[in-house]
Amino acid sequence: MAGGKKDDRYECLADSLAEESLSEAADTLFGERRRIEEALRDYQDKVQRLHELHSSVAACLANLHFVLRRGDPKTVAGFFWAVGIDPDQLPTPGPDISANPARLQVPFGLWAGRRYAGLVRQAYAALVAEASDYMQGRYYPDPEDPRCMRVTVNYWQVKDLCDKLQERITKANQSESFTQALQFSKRLDVARTEKETLAGGGPVQYTLDKEMAFKPPDFSESGLPAYPDLPQPEQVKKAVKGYAVQVFRNAPREVRSILREVQKAH
Repeated sequence: MAGGKKDDRYECLADSLAEESLSEAADTLFGERRRIEEALRDYQDKVQRLHELHSSVAACLANLHFVLRRGDPKTVAGFFWAVGIDPDQLPTPGPDISANPARLQVPFGLWAGRRYAGLVRQAYAALVAEASDYMQGRYYPDPEDPRCMRVTVNYWQVKDLCDKLQERITKANQSESFTQALQFSKRLDVARTEKETLAGGGPVQYTLDKEMAFKPPDFSESGLPAYPDLPQPEQVKKAVKGYAVQVFRNAPREVRSILREVQKAH
């Protein structure tokens, strides 16, 4: 009788340890999976937000192309060379993005060339502001703690998040094996192990690892282009004015037509 009670105590202790070990194993494996799933949702939300921000950048780029002789390739390329930017580093606005002259305002001036120069400078300044917010974000007071500053969602932030998430998922896929977890739980199930031993059953093979593995995100598949650091409008004020005056002298009729179209949009 004494031996039987002692065996019962050992069995209860073994069951308790097995239950605790299984709980820890499940928390390690499935807890990390839940955290990765949350991180992936956060990443996708930020990608979506970044697409919305990029739409504004593309719209500003389309407006700049419009004032530069309606996107004439040589005129557009010449402008960016004039401000010190390789035009090949800039994406195109895209076929689904069109210019919106209503977002521009023809500056006051007696000479059409001067008004045009102001218009080009205005369109470029809008592009610089939107591209900066998109690529680097802007700081704003933390609503929960005004002493701290936060930064808006931006290209480099999301790309860095993707790179870290790739590393995390790769590590999880390699180390957090479902097969190992299931084999471990099977070994802890003493009663089941004894039954399989008596029945002559071999080890159970699991094939969940590949099915349950996470697919790491690929930022290059997000469709989000990068923009180079654009000089601030004040830094290239003379270059922009000089180039705009040159464009006006080369195509005065077309430039006057562009000015009229912007005025009519209001």
